[in-house]
Amino acid sequence: MAADTSIDKAAKDFLAEAEEIIDQLSLDLVSLSDCADSGDFNPDVVNSIFRGAHSLKGLAGMFGFTDIADLSHNMENLLDSLRLGKIPLNQNTISVLFDSMEILGSLVRGAGSADSGKTDISQTISRINACVALVQKDEGASPLTRLGLSERVLSSLTEYEEHRLLENVKKNKNIFSIQASFSLSTFDQDLGELTEILKGAGEVISTLPSAGGGLDSSINFEILFGSEKGTAEISLLIDRDNITVNQLGGKQPAVTAAKAKAEVVEEAEAEKESSVLPQEASLTAKSMSRTVRVDISKLDELMNIVGELVLSHSTISQIADRMRLEGYSAPAINLTKAAKGLERKLTELQKGVMEIRMIPVGQLFEKMARIVRKISREQGKKVELRLFGADTELDKLIIEDISDPMMHIIRNAIDHGIETPGERVRAGKDEKGIIKLSSYQKGNHVVIEVEDDGGGIDVDKVRRKAFDKGLIPSMESVHDREALDLIFLPGFSTSDEVSEISGRGVGMDVVRTNIAALSGMVDVESVPGKGSSIIITLPITLAIIKALIISSVGRIYALPITSVLETIMVERKDVRTVEKKEVIQLRETTLPLLRLGRFFETQSQIDQGENFYVVVVGAAEKRLGIVVDDLMGQQDIVIKSIGETFKNFKGISGAADLGDQRTILVLDVGGIINEAVRSGA
Repeated sequence: MAADTSIDKAAKDFLAEAEEIIDQLSLDLVSLSDCADSGDFNPDVVNSIFRGAHSLKGLAGMFGFTDIADLSHNMENLLDSLRLGKIPLNQNTISVLFDSMEILGSLVRGAGSADSGKTDISQTISRINACVALVQKDEGASPLTRLGLSERVLSSLTEYEEHRLLENVKKNKNIFSIQASFSLSTFDQDLGELTEILKGAGEVISTLPSAGGGLDSSINFEILFGSEKGTAEISLLIDRDNITVNQLGGKQPAVTAAKAKAEVVEEAEAEKESSVLPQEASLTAKSMSRTVRVDISKLDELMNIVGELVLSHSTISQIADRMRLEGYSAPAINLTKAAKGLERKLTELQKGVMEIRMIPVGQLFEKMARIVRKISREQGKKVELRLFGADTELDKLIIEDISDPMMHIIRNAIDHGIETPGERVRAGKDEKGIIKLSSYQKGNHVVIEVEDDGGGIDVDKVRRKAFDKGLIPSMESVHDREALDLIFLPGFSTSDEVSEISGRGVGMDVVRTNIAALSGMVDVESVPGKGSSIIITLPITLAIIKALIISSVGRIYALPITSVLETIMVERKDVRTVEKKEVIQLRETTLPLLRLGRFFETQSQIDQGENFYVVVVGAAEKRLGIVVDDLMGQQDIVIKSIGETFKNFKGISGAADLGDQRTILVLDVGGIINEAVRSGA
């Protein structure tokens, strides 16, 4: 029984590792696709994908995931033919690899579930085999004959190494035979350092042991190397007396570093200063073990424990306050000091756990690059993706939850926004459209923008569709700003035809709902003929937040402090009514007011007295004043889900425990503002 449990755990570990491998392979495929566009073949990228497919094949076969093993094996064959130059690197090959990787990802994610084994991979394997069958014919005698390589070296080359050598010769690169002698005690480190230096100046094609004297104390290697640099430059780059550089093909005699130094002038020395790559210290086992892979569920559990400790600290602080009021001054003072010390340590612990959970949004952006290539290829459009602010950090769970909304937005930008190449040329634009993904931190929020330079949103078409569906009383009753918000309504679509991408009425309403569930906001801006921009505003984390505790019409609520801009005291005489909406003048702007009793329909007639508090809240660029009876101070809270039953309640993001057996609702500022603007509350 214990053995079965061990096998199950090993299989789960494999699937987790397989997902990471597939994520990396997807990024490598994007790089390979760029190579196909530019015509610049990068063997390192192909080798990386080949090794990943090979690893998946072996591990999947070991644990009995036959579909994953079979598809990985066929992908490995395709990649091997590609890296050997037997098939061309073109869009057809890239398309097959992308589709195969997508199927492979679905197989890994579905492995072990009830639906596992239902994915048909036969069609994908047939496409791979069709690509592999396109083997290029040999074009006469090999150009390698002029290099003068010995039969010993030629017979030692693998098929791949011989192909790479041939490719370097075809590109008119200089081919070098570098003879190196290293001490037996340090040869692995010395050879690694030499290889890294050479990679910065060209391609290391093969590394072969060679015959030489002193086998008891040293070992010799012959390195075949291709580069656009000359013999003297390579010799200066290496700068070691025990290494000789010989250019093959009879162009230049063998040169050592010492000889090259004696022959070059000061200009060559200056060039060396700018071109020599710094030698990185070799990795040790100690340095490689400084990172560990942790399941996110363990971090969630740790964060929950920290949240409970925060509540316990609040309880201790409240007990200390009550003791001081009841006359127990000395114990209360000591307890307060201990609570302060606990608070400092809890703050450090909370910060540390949150930093561990934070990851750069660049990981999300890179996944979107794959979506852009796939959809643009299917739509027959040319699209370039530009990334900005990829190092901005967000909570891992927020990034995971935002992936689907981002995918919807990207799909819409390509389907509805970016025009076809012919339409763009007729409009005086470049035939290749541009989608910009950018992110930046704004206070305790992160803003993600998706901008395209397409045709923009046709607000007249939006109005007409909304009127036909009975969503608005008349087309004239909705101005442009309100018309843009109509695209977020459930069931709304401007597409005339239903396709896999659009026309089903499912998309932007899901985007707004999912983002609102994360206490975020989504807004849209559009200029006809110039393009559109979707702006998403998200909190950095949702785990533990500092909140302002307020009371309104007999109920207590929590307002996330990140959304609170200021609190003010307002006199009744300062309240004005504009179009049946209460507003006040706050400095140079008009601030709309919202009364929670009316918003939640718990009390329609509210007598606030002559003076009352207003909490000014904001999300993105929108501002609102929430009328409250009392401000009860700030407190760290842990937001808990209120379940499926209450998920449709607008303006509520969850519940929190105050630590004294009181459970209160946490207000969703973004949702409240959206609802208030739409309903005129």
